Amino acid sequence: MSVVDEEPEPGAGPAAVIITVVVLIALIVVLFYGLAVLHWFGFDQPASVGTAPSVTPTPSVSASAVASASASP
Repeated sequence: MSVVDEEPEPGAGPAAVIITVVVLIALIVVLFYGLAVLHWFGFDQPASVGTAPSVTPTPSVSASAVASASASP
């Protein structure tokens, strides 16, 4: 019986590695450009936790003040 040495199968070729690296770099560039320049998801707006104008009460004229002002001649 003889011993047969098998050569290992070649892995990913250098072209596949280069293509993968280029695709990953392009993906990073697109994400950076979209988030930093195009302001995806509204990241360029200031934080509005608890300070939104819709939750800030506005002073209103009371009904008694309006009635007394209109009743005085």
